[in-house]
Amino acid sequence: MTPESQNQINSMLHVQSGNTSSSGQHFEIYSDAPLAALDESTLQILRELERSGGSFVEALEARLEIMQEAFMAQIRSHVEKRGLKLDDRLLLYLSPAGQLVVEGNDEDADSLCHIISQQPHLQRHFQQMAQVALLSHGLTVASQAQQALAAGDEMIEEPLFSRYHMCLKGPLSHFYIR
Repeated sequence: MTPESQNQINSMLHVQSGNTSSSGQHFEIYSDAPLAALDESTLQILRELERSGGSFVEALEARLEIMQEAFMAQIRSHVEKRGLKLDDRLLLYLSPAGQLVVEGNDEDADSLCHIISQQPHLQRHFQQMAQVALLSHGLTVASQAQQALAAGDEMIEEPLFSRYHMCLKGPLSHFYIR
């Protein structure tokens, strides 16, 4: 590494002697209590998440299972009423605009799209399932992260944390979760 590249890295990371920024604010690079600066009500919510996160997730997943069974029953009912045979695999998901998309065999996908267009409650039901599934996933992630923070120096093996990345690329450097 050349001195010039080291200077560029230091500039990108805003590393300055004394860990002080140009505005005089202190940047803490490492702390044994990374959440210590949070207010008490926020800390209480995090402690509750650590304590009860698993039961929240279990309740959401049980509700999601019931919703999924009801959705499948509705789809089967409409397919049977029309005498359709959906033989090939179909993939259903929401577009970024929130519309239900059906992918698969063109004929089967078109048939299911027609059913959904005639029954708008099916799209809304799918949207609600997606929301509950993402809420459950988010609580799982948040609960695991809080448990790891609470464990302190005890490193908890969790492949989820390997999704946190940094892209080091000049002024476009950024952190992200993959």
